[in-house]
Amino acid sequence: MLAIDLVRFCAEMLKRLSDCDILLDDYKRVEMCDEYCKLIDEGHKKEYAIAIVTEKYGVSESTVRRAVKRLCRPVTT
Repeated sequence: MLAIDLVRFCAEMLKRLSDCDILLDDYKRVEMCDEYCKLIDEGHKKEYAIAIVTEKYGVSESTVRRAVKRLCRPVTT
């Protein structure tokens, strides 16, 4: 299989992701965002949740904030 075959196979989904401003690398941040949302749902403040997720996943606060902003929002398809 060639790379173009894989892109061709996934073209419709890739277009939808792009139309919703979802980055291809966002799949790497799903678990991190789930952890953030769980902490928020448990009643923790945003700053605490960001600090916990930052330490657990070894990323910066800005990375957490950007990922949460992109992935924890409603989209229209």
